[in-house]
Amino acid sequence: MKREQKKNIEQIEKIIEEKKKIPKSVKEKINAKVFENMVIVAIIMIYLAALNIGMTNIPTDTYIMDLKVFSVILLIATILIFEFGYKKDNGGLWLHGVEVMVIAIFTLYLIYFYSIYYSNYGTLLISAGIVFLIYFAIKMIITQKRIESQYNKSLTDIGEIVKNKSRK
Repeated sequence: MKREQKKNIEQIEKIIEEKKKIPKSVKEKINAKVFENMVIVAIIMIYLAALNIGMTNIPTDTYIMDLKVFSVILLIATILIFEFGYKKDNGGLWLHGVEVMVIAIFTLYLIYFYSIYYSNYGTLLISAGIVFLIYFAIKMIITQKRIESQYNKSLTDIGEIVKNKSRK
């Protein structure tokens, strides 16, 4: 009898371990989200690098005008992303809209930072890049954990057990 119980326990443990393994479809979903965020980070880094290069190579009046134009373009993009996310009822798009809005507002502030703190302007752009990298790294980790958690919650039978108990 004890051997049968041990075998049953071992079989149950194997089944639990197999169910805990994340299937390929869930891993692909995680990879797609991570890739999406990596593309956004790359675009932001290219944008900040272009601003840094522009600071040294473009005359001041033209550079300030460029910052104004970039901020308006980013604000229009924010509105479009919000609208599209609202129509699709997509929270992920809404979050991307907030991120673009933060970059637009940051670009607006860059006009004043350029005028007031010109000597530290390059350092400010690098610091902003680091902050965005840290934000997106944390966001990717949270997204991965959230998707894995949703998958693990879908495996539990507790909801079904509670429904069956309440019916009796």
